[in-house]
Amino acid sequence: MRSTWGTRWSTTWGTTWSTTGAIALVVVCLAGVDQFLARVESAETINSAQRSYQAGSRLLEAGKAGEAIDFLRDAHALERQNPEYELELIDALASTGKTTAAEPLLTEILQREPNDGRANLTAARLAIRGGNTAEAEAYYHRAIFGEWSGGAVAHRVAARLELIDLLAGKNRKQELLAELISLEAESPLSAEIRKRLGELFLLAGSPARAANVYQALVERDPKDIGAYEGLGEAELEEGQYRPAREAFLRAFNREPNNASVRAHLQTLNTVAELDPTLRQLTSAEKYSRSMSILDMTRAALDECLAKTPAANSDDNRQLLKTADAANAAKAPAHVANEAAEGVLALAEKLWKAHTAACGDRPSDRNALNLIMNKLAS
Repeated sequence: MRSTWGTRWSTTWGTTWSTTGAIALVVVCLAGVDQFLARVESAETINSAQRSYQAGSRLLEAGKAGEAIDFLRDAHALERQNPEYELELIDALASTGKTTAAEPLLTEILQREPNDGRANLTAARLAIRGGNTAEAEAYYHRAIFGEWSGGAVAHRVAARLELIDLLAGKNRKQELLAELISLEAESPLSAEIRKRLGELFLLAGSPARAANVYQALVERDPKDIGAYEGLGEAELEEGQYRPAREAFLRAFNREPNNASVRAHLQTLNTVAELDPTLRQLTSAEKYSRSMSILDMTRAALDECLAKTPAANSDDNRQLLKTADAANAAKAPAHVANEAAEGVLALAEKLWKAHTAACGDRPSDRNALNLIMNKLAS
């Protein structure tokens, strides 16, 4: 009897375990199916988000920001933690003037990723749109020193160039110069960016640094006409007229039909013929050049007063009479240096009166302007 009961119990227990095992197996299979379906759904969500993002990006790149917004919104809704989708949407919103909608999204991503380079760059651009220059500068610096997913150096250079353009537009030369020095330290920089760097150094009032940049460019590529012109402009700005002439002459030898180069060279040839400060000049030659300069300054003031009757004062008329008398006088039989210096002193008085009456444009690069600037330095 015990044997029969034991057999029955054993059979029942075995059947129970068999059933439990089958149920467990079914549960495991169902869980696996659920996981598989979840992965399929997740993959489809990712793919759908990517398709929307790509469509929106193409439209944004084509200048159709308004049409891009819906696609980018879909991509962001499907993958809310994808910063690329979020930033592209912010760009599209900002491009269409919808800054109110863009700002909360940008705040969200900056709270999540405060050192993200692109996010800070986007914030800088948004601040500029809102007219907040100081805030934009802070974001630009965070972008420059922030984290980038790839090509960090190129992104930092591009961000710094945007900041430089902002400072140049505001004519903030001191801050501009500091950023240019930092940009110059970046390596490597393309020849195109280095040329722009030279132009900006001139704009920032640092012709010596500009000359160094252009000198390096012509050493790398002796056929670069633009670099020779830039070098000539930088030397001009420094008052180094002989090196400036040499730079423009090299450009002329390589491209004789270049109108800008020819004009600069002609002006500098005149300056070389008039410059009374050269050490090797004899006293007679210095006096002759000084008289030519006096005649030119007298003509410039006379023309200025004719155009500006209000400046036709007694003092200015007396200056013109003094210049006329000096021009009419015979040259001394034995010319001393003091005679030439006296003529130049009178020429400088005439030039100061001309500047006071008619102004002095820094952009002027005629021979008389260059000579008088050199004498005044």
